[in-house]
Amino acid sequence: MASGKMITPGKIVKGVPAADAKSLIRRGKAKPLNGDVIEEGETDEAPALEELTVDELKATAEEYGIENASKMKKAELITAIQAAEAE
Repeated sequence: MASGKMITPGKIVKGVPAADAKSLIRRGKAKPLNGDVIEEGETDEAPALEELTVDELKATAEEYGIENASKMKKAELITAIQAAEAE
């Protein structure tokens, strides 16, 4: 996810891994440029939280400002992210 850097709203960012981009779009943190790019064989849906690695979940949790994410287990991260998405 953008190497932990804050991105100014409206700025075009290139080179974001597809999974990260889809996650950001799904959560409303980004939008595709010109109805942009879905590679052949891919869907426009982000992977379910359960499919993400612990490191990916920790990065997502940090984006939501979830405290102590670095110490959480996978199930705890998923629960915390789901709660943050529901807010």
